[in-house]
Amino acid sequence: MFCPNCSAKNDSKQHYCRACGLMLDVIAAELALQRPSTEYAGLLQRKERFEKLGTAAISVTAMIGLAAFLSKILGLDIFGPGLPLWIGFITFAVFGLFAVFFFNYPKIFMEFEKVNPRLSPSKPANETTQLPTNKLLNDPPFEPASVTEHSTELLPLSRDERT
Repeated sequence: MFCPNCSAKNDSKQHYCRACGLMLDVIAAELALQRPSTEYAGLLQRKERFEKLGTAAISVTAMIGLAAFLSKILGLDIFGPGLPLWIGFITFAVFGLFAVFFFNYPKIFMEFEKVNPRLSPSKPANETTQLPTNKLLNDPPFEPASVTEHSTELLPLSRDERT
């Protein structure tokens, strides 16, 4: 563990920093509270897995779409000599739906707010917090300072004023 006061490296079993004497027990307890729970960490891993599967599904969809486009434009039999072109379009649509599913599943079905209490639930858009507006501020009006005020005494005297 590194001391937040002096950045000295300390053993995790030490109660005080060896360099500056800061009490490390309280800081270690606060850090332990801020770590995510095992359930939340598991949900994050599942979310990352779903995002990787979604990326893979988009890649396969793009390859199938490119193959179908090339087979239609160039007249190539990419899907095989006996397979019609509509099978390529159906597989394109299926993998596209897989991509949509994999990217939206974590947002819809995984309940991050219940597992991590530090995440605040979102407020509805129509609910606004009313601030008290019946008090006036006691600020005096702003008066900008003059640039020319008190600066004429620095000017040289004219000939008429010298005599």
